[in-house]
Amino acid sequence: MLKFLLHRIVTRMERRYDYDAAYLHELVDTSTAGAMRYFTAKAYGRWQGPVPRDAWHAAAIGAALVEDCGPCVQIASDRAVEAGMPGATIKALLSDEPADTDAKLGFDFARALLAATDNLDVLREAVEARWGRRGIIALATMAMYSRNFPVLKRALGHARTCQRVRVAGAEIAVAAELKAA
Repeated sequence: MLKFLLHRIVTRMERRYDYDAAYLHELVDTSTAGAMRYFTAKAYGRWQGPVPRDAWHAAAIGAALVEDCGPCVQIASDRAVEAGMPGATIKALLSDEPADTDAKLGFDFARALLAATDNLDVLREAVEARWGRRGIIALATMAMYSRNFPVLKRALGHARTCQRVRVAGAEIAVAAELKAA
């Protein structure tokens, strides 16, 4: 019964985001206990703390982008649009163009955190100055959560698709310097 319910949850996500989640179905079939633990990590991606909406969702997009060059970035972008983040902000972030200051800080912090770049300390200080230690934690947990999907997908051999990201009906070519390695 539990497997049936987990498959339904995955199927709903696939329909909602027009997304192939075969790797999540495989997870459920291979280890229901593992799937339950994986899905409980979803709580990481629910606490926004003092971080504004656009910065928080930008962190999800930036984190997914560290690991993925398409479908997972698409879902993070779709979730941001659903939450009210302007498509123009997402386009600017993905195109490496000037963007809303808060969104850019969330995006850059998540990318620097997961890629362990040299500018992480500077970005951490900027996040703390703007939103405090709770802001650092909120952005870090969102980055951790957003990374889970592409990592599992790649581990199970399902990460083979790169694609342009669609935001507000327009295709966006992700800037080459931002693409996953």
